[in-house]
Amino acid sequence: MQSLVKLLSRITGLEISAQGSAAGDAMVAQGAASYEEITRAGLAFHCISATSTAAVVAIPTTASLFSIWNSADDGGKSIVIDAVFGFASDVGAAHEQSALIYVLGQTRVATNAGAIVVRRNNGYGATNDSVAICDDVTTLDAVTGVTIGWMPIGNSVNTAVVSLGGQALYAPVDGRLIVPPGRLFALHVISASVGGLWQVGAMWHEKQLTLG
Repeated sequence: MQSLVKLLSRITGLEISAQGSAAGDAMVAQGAASYEEITRAGLAFHCISATSTAAVVAIPTTASLFSIWNSADDGGKSIVIDAVFGFASDVGAAHEQSALIYVLGQTRVATNAGAIVVRRNNGYGATNDSVAICDDVTTLDAVTGVTIGWMPIGNSVNTAVVSLGGQALYAPVDGRLIVPPGRLFALHVISASVGGLWQVGAMWHEKQLTLG
């Protein structure tokens, strides 16, 4: 049975006929960047901790530099983490090696009551329609903040000059971490000493998902 597939251009409103190969495969050309449509629609966000805070030298429990709490009701939007990052505003008087670590809560907990501004990735300003509540220098609940829950993420960095900031950490996540309604996601920096002061944050998008 033969059929003709037509597409509707969102820009012009005109119909576009889909093309096929000689073997019958659909010919598709990707005309947009990976996150372009989500970002364009105002569904992608970011925020970063407002306070420069010392790294830890051992895996923490309830301490974190930054956390996101999903304020949605059960069955609501999930927070899909796209990337995490951090930068050092200062380092100590010795060379250091530092890395990002994260913990993802497994049960519904109370809000972190954060006040960090959440911004859209499309440049259309701060927003109050995100389900993410962000906070820095947080004390996690005892259910989320357990030593066994913390994991490394991304590569570590080394200082080249003592007593100067500028080190940056960045790790693409690309949806491998999802924060369901009511859960916390937190970040910290683990380092060779507590001399380094860091700010950390995340980029994410939000969508309705059926979680299994």
